[in-house]
Amino acid sequence: MNEIDRIVLLSNALFTKSAREAVQRRLPLQVELLDLDALQAWTARIDVDHENLGAEVRNILREVSGKFARLIARNPFVLDHLEWRDVERTVAEVFDGLGFSVTLTPPAKDGGKDVVLECCVQGHKAVYIVEIKHWRSRSRVGGGAFREFLNVIAREKRNGGLFLSTYGYCDNAFEQLTEIDRQRLRFGETEKIAALCRTYEKARFGIWSPPENVTDVLYEGTFGETQRTN
Repeated sequence: MNEIDRIVLLSNALFTKSAREAVQRRLPLQVELLDLDALQAWTARIDVDHENLGAEVRNILREVSGKFARLIARNPFVLDHLEWRDVERTVAEVFDGLGFSVTLTPPAKDGGKDVVLECCVQGHKAVYIVEIKHWRSRSRVGGGAFREFLNVIAREKRNGGLFLSTYGYCDNAFEQLTEIDRQRLRFGETEKIAALCRTYEKARFGIWSPPENVTDVLYEGTFGETQRTN
């Protein structure tokens, strides 16, 4: 008995007054009574704590992503030091700061898209998706990735998509794209991400206002209507 400091008694019924008075007396061991009411109150506290903890983690991630965006705005080479998920979170935070309704997809089984953007265009809801390739191998993206992404746009009936590759594209990546493909899908590299981060910084300081057509922000500085020439 000397090795036991505390006893917890669980019951699916309520403890009597005499039982509660008994454990309040000076006993060799600390005894705690947990009935249904006490258990429900305990689990309720756990749920609230978990919810608050989740919100705190999300706030921290947003704050960190905002700091990454500010660093990228000053020097795009910061991207070389970030992992792929950090880049996805940062891009999501940037678009949120620019006025889009943003959903960051899960890191696995994301359905072929990393970020979902909603906005209002001429009084109608428009949805765009963003795919980001940030490979540690520094490999360039080929045309097969475009075709898969276009299939996602078509299957989900999205208004368009933005494909971002921090290490560029293969020389022949755009050869099989039709004119319709180029209208629905635009492409950007490191400079596009940096430009978005700079606009995000301006919005944060109140020196930038969204254009009448917010998709101008999405597609400005991208290419896709014609094949790249550089």
